[in-house]
This record gives sequence, C-alpha cells and structure tokens, in this order.
Amino acid sequence: MRPSLVLVLAVALSAGGALASTPFQPKTRAPATPAVPQVASKPNGDSVVATKRDSDEDAGRRLWNRSCWQCHGELGKGDGPAAAALVGGVPSMEGKVKTADFDALVGVIQAGRGRMPAYAEDIDKHDSRRILVYLEARMAGRVGATPAVKDDADDKKAAEEN
Repeated sequence: MRPSLVLVLAVALSAGGALASTPFQPKTRAPATPAVPQVASKPNGDSVVATKRDSDEDAGRRLWNRSCWQCHGELGKGDGPAAAALVGGVPSMEGKVKTADFDALVGVIQAGRGRMPAYAEDIDKHDSRRILVYLEARMAGRVGATPAVKDDADDKKAAEEN
C-alpha cells in the first residue's frame, strides 16, 4: 500500500511542478475606447446627451404602466379598467400633480391612503418620484401618449428595430 501512495504523491508533485513552471500569462484586453456620447433632440428642439440610464420620465412611464394605470387610467383621471370594480371608484389626479407637492405624493405612494394600498415594498421613494415626473409631464402634454399595456419588452424590441 505504501508504494502506491508514494507513486500517487510523486505523480501529483511532478504535475504540480510542471504547472508551477508554466509562467502565468494574463489575458490581454484591447485598450478601452472612450464612449462618445450620443446627442439627441427633444421634440421642442433642445439637445440632450443620451446616457445609459433612462430619463426619469421614461422610467416613470414604465412604472406607471406596470403599477398605476390599471386604477388611475392612462391620464390619471381615475378611469382605469380596475376602477369600476372599486367601491367609490378612484379620484382623478388632474390638477393635483405638481412638482411642489411631490414630497407629499411620494408619501401617498409609499404609505397608501384611503383605498389605495401602500407600495413601499415594491416601489422605492426615488421611483415614486419618477412616476410623478412622468405623470406631471403627461398631464402637461410634454410626453406623448403611450399604450398603457406597453412594457419593457416592447421598448427593447423597438430599440432593436431602430
């Protein structure tokens, strides 16, 4: 039994020695080229630099379409498809979404009020504010209509086609 153990150790050491004698050669990468920002134009003609992160309006639109429009409706009028099933309906948000009131409205999204459930576990305060940025822009006509059922997969497909 001893000779086979010695043989195993000898083979292991020789293989390890061979590996140790091979110099480590890290993979080389091509030098990084600096990203060139893409410049786009808003409908009003202002130039904006594209970033990897969605604008607050775009992120807010996706969140609105995922969590809010079903009760509040596409324009926040309280006429979403689920509103009819709720006792007392859903109040309209027209004229209530103003930048000065965002802190209070973020609190409503987070903690809920009346028949509206709390969304703190699903939507953080920053995303709550993005929803309000989108809704304010939508109500003011700065953001065009988007189908309420449009989701992230539709956005990715559209981006791939362009």
